[in-house]
Amino acid sequence: MTESIDPSRSARPITGNPQEEMVQRQQRENTKSAVEDRVSLGEQEVVNKTYGPGLNVASPDELLRNLVIKTLQEQGLELQFSTGDAEVNFNTMTQEEAQELVSEDGYFGVEKTSQRIVDFAIGGFGNDPTKLQEMKDAIDKGFLEAQEAFGGALPEISQQTYEAIMNKLDAFAAQFEESRE
Repeated sequence: MTESIDPSRSARPITGNPQEEMVQRQQRENTKSAVEDRVSLGEQEVVNKTYGPGLNVASPDELLRNLVIKTLQEQGLELQFSTGDAEVNFNTMTQEEAQELVSEDGYFGVEKTSQRIVDFAIGGFGNDPTKLQEMKDAIDKGFLEAQEAFGGALPEISQQTYEAIMNKLDAFAAQFEESRE
């Protein structure tokens, strides 16, 4: 099938240089002042230029930190806590401080976190090794709920913590089996 081209169907004749017109339009827009968004978070007002000259863009670290802080505040959680050795403030925490908290020897590292969970589970079930399966089931449920909350997968440190918890619970129950023999 062939179509003939009808030059009279054109909407308007091409005049001037479209490239120059576009450059002139952009220059006019750039001379206008930037539009600002104002957001209040508690008593603090945040002003961000959303477009125009002088555009301010937060780094990915800043965006993530602000999201976590906002989420914690919405849940009514404190942004400061004590690790026993020091006070930690999420508002002022640096990336290096956060990495130290989740390091091998850190407060939120695998060893210390798994030990806190195991101590809580053992104490919550009355220091009774016969309730080992109930303890494990409760911890499984908590990890599954956390996994769902995080979109179906937890970070590797969470998997390592889970494994350490299960090993420590097995060791707890094994000490009572050895004493019976």
